[in-house]
Amino acid sequence: MIDSDRRRMIFDQVRDKAIARGMPIDDDPEFLGRVELWINGEYDISELRSRYNDLTVRRVQRVRSIPGALERTLTDAKPIDIPSADSDPSYPTVRDDD
Repeated sequence: MIDSDRRRMIFDQVRDKAIARGMPIDDDPEFLGRVELWINGEYDISELRSRYNDLTVRRVQRVRSIPGALERTLTDAKPIDIPSADSDPSYPTVRDDD
């Protein structure tokens, strides 16, 4: 069983790496509240993932219910640079020889 200090360290490391790559982790208060529940051991990671998926589904439904919202979102979008395994050796990969 992973203790809460270790879970917080894991989340902080994942968040810091995502920010460094220009892909920050969702800062939605509902999601962050659920992360705290995971950190405190009230959820396992599969439950956190499931709750996050539910949150994203509700967002899509909300956006679809607002006329023109999706078009505004797409025109406001900014391109992001996604690093490849070749450009960043710390980027996790799956290789045939592993």
